[in-house]
Amino acid sequence: MRVVECDICGETISAESDEELKGRLGEHLGSAHERGASAEELQELVASEAYEATDS
Repeated sequence: MRVVECDICGETISAESDEELKGRLGEHLGSAHERGASAEELQELVASEAYEATDS
């Protein structure tokens, strides 16, 4: 499971892959923050901030 935290509100967004994570992050930014993001911006955010979730 890949996860990334929203830089605006801190919500954790998760997905099975980075590709799916880009889509979910884009949806979150649009619906929760009324902010669009380009495919390139989403790619950069996921590449630099996403990490593998582990069970505690």
